[in-house]
Amino acid sequence: MTSPYFHHPKGLTTVMNMKYYYTLIIYVCSIGWLAAQQVPQFSLYALNPYAHNPAFAGLENTLVATGVYRQQWSGLVGAPATQHINAHLPIYAISSGVGMRVENDVIGAHNTTQAVLSYSYQMELSRSVLLSFGLSAGWLQYSLDGTKLRAPEGTYAEPSFSHNESVLPIGKVGAGAPIFEAGAFLQSKKWEIGVSAQPVFATKLKEKGNGAFGLQPVQHYFMYTAYTLRLGENLSLKPSGLVKSDLKETQIEVSAMARWRENTFAGLSMRGFGNTSQDAAVLFIGFKLNEKTTLAYAFDIPLSSLSAAHRGSHELLIQYSLNKPIGVGKLPPVIYNPRFF
Repeated sequence: MTSPYFHHPKGLTTVMNMKYYYTLIIYVCSIGWLAAQQVPQFSLYALNPYAHNPAFAGLENTLVATGVYRQQWSGLVGAPATQHINAHLPIYAISSGVGMRVENDVIGAHNTTQAVLSYSYQMELSRSVLLSFGLSAGWLQYSLDGTKLRAPEGTYAEPSFSHNESVLPIGKVGAGAPIFEAGAFLQSKKWEIGVSAQPVFATKLKEKGNGAFGLQPVQHYFMYTAYTLRLGENLSLKPSGLVKSDLKETQIEVSAMARWRENTFAGLSMRGFGNTSQDAAVLFIGFKLNEKTTLAYAFDIPLSSLSAAHRGSHELLIQYSLNKPIGVGKLPPVIYNPRFF
């Protein structure tokens, strides 16, 4: 089985029992716990570092806005679908950056929505090395739609609707909690390293009876690294890696992206390198629609034990960059950080 932590166990349990429309909550009620908040999976993580590290806010030295739609495990009922948007920009006067992120994750009857604001403070360690510290704060809202649940002993013929399970809600139930994130990001001309906790206060749902739940903190940790290698005047190669862990389950993803003339890129990734974490091989491609807008697409080829039951995962990213420092002239070609002239 794939890593239970980063592959939406809620969706997995729902799908594997779809013949009887079981959901994860039935399994959870038998043990008394429900993991409600999972960090969504993004295959195009190297194009969107701010999604997993608030310290990246403002490091692109211009206004950048990104939108992502991901359909995981295509073809499976109740499989995860994620919508993500963010924007960030620098504030040169105080050596800082600010950003915002809104994310919606739907997995069968489960829906998690969060919105955060970020602030980063940046320090020049040398003419070519920049260190940034970032914090985010926001709100997470979880809801469970009881009308989408089906229990084996339930009665669902009209006009009656009953799960015959006291713990399962008939309608929608929800809970909310503040969330906080922290991160650090080290950047130079050719390499970058980031570490973060996102969210520092995530959630678990603990069953209280009658379909009511409370929120309990849990932590997720990320480590990101990338290196840009120039192979010629028009060609560059950027290998990168992302480690995700809750200190119980750990998953590693490595990628390589080739970019031609700064306008077109393509690459591949491998996610998971063990029996409990192997998930997918990823192919991705992208190009600039115009000077300011980039479009990218990724397809996950399933490698886990669930591979026979779905048709892979799809991810679409669109990114807008103002392409000039705020209050300054247009950026020179290829050079992304004017601090590194």
